[in-house]
Amino acid sequence: MKFKFKILTMGLLCIATIFFAAFVFDDFESRGVNKEAAVGAMAETNSICYVLREYEGFVAIFVENDPTCPMTVTDIQVSTLRELDRTLLETGIKLYSRERLMMTLEDLGS
Repeated sequence: MKFKFKILTMGLLCIATIFFAAFVFDDFESRGVNKEAAVGAMAETNSICYVLREYEGFVAIFVENDPTCPMTVTDIQVSTLRELDRTLLETGIKLYSRERLMMTLEDLGS
């Protein structure tokens, strides 16, 4: 009985994973994220300068050499940030590594 329960649970988790992945990709399309730029930028992580800026009220990740179209738009609302963070986002926060990018996004999101 326990084995059947484990199999059922794993199946439900797989279905949920597929559903949420489809939801995320659909969200990219609705926000107008440039998928080609995102894929290309992720492949070249060693030579990229990421820039965090405001885009339609949210914090967005841009690649320095393509400042017009965001690579990714986060769910962090600019209106919820501190005044200092909003000021920094106006000029753009440059980050030279993926690790630093992730740390900064975590700080902004908390």
